[in-house]
Amino acid sequence: MKFSREVIPLKTEVTEQDGVHRITVHGRITIDSSPDLLDEFRRVLRRARKVDVDLCDVPFVDSSGISVLIQGLKLAQSNSVDFALVDPSPKVKAVLELSQLESFFTIKHSAEAE
Repeated sequence: MKFSREVIPLKTEVTEQDGVHRITVHGRITIDSSPDLLDEFRRVLRRARKVDVDLCDVPFVDSSGISVLIQGLKLAQSNSVDFALVDPSPKVKAVLELSQLESFFTIKHSAEAE
């Protein structure tokens, strides 16, 4: 018996307002989608001074997704860019807490991000 794994594409939207670039992520951040998110981080971080990553519409993140979030933060730090996670979904927040990374990232709520 062969199992097929449907890959659901990750979607991102990038907006800029008052000097803050907001990357809104829709979908699961997994080993399949992590490279695309890292490419998006690299693209935005080249031109931004402040980046907020909206994770409210991310129902699942695996270890490769956490790795990409860490890589995004490190890229931002090396380019002197402020980098924050905004409104992580309950499941993403749980993974950050279990990984003891909630204090590693700046985590904001939408009201704070504006």
